[in-house]
Amino acid sequence: MSQSLYLALGLGALALLAGLNLALFVSLGRQGDERRRMIVQKASAHTLCVLVAYLVLCVVEDFVRGAFLDLAADPLNPFVLLTVIAMVYFAHLLYYKRKFGG
Repeated sequence: MSQSLYLALGLGALALLAGLNLALFVSLGRQGDERRRMIVQKASAHTLCVLVAYLVLCVVEDFVRGAFLDLAADPLNPFVLLTVIAMVYFAHLLYYKRKFGG
């Protein structure tokens, strides 16, 4: 495959992920009835739990790298972190919409 095809696929994936991040913020800002608010609240709470578990795992990994392997800690990329949060949030949102019929 040529480099231009890889570049086009990369830019397409980047645009898709940026759109997913934008949709996350739009979804959180919309108003709705009690059922919709409950669905968003549950999806947000579970996303926060996943995020905290991921960050704890990163801290433990950096500690092990520094203490036992004498390697430098890898910094977190904010765009990647936000994209992972958006994907986890939308997975939970779809699950709770299907479960509660929102």
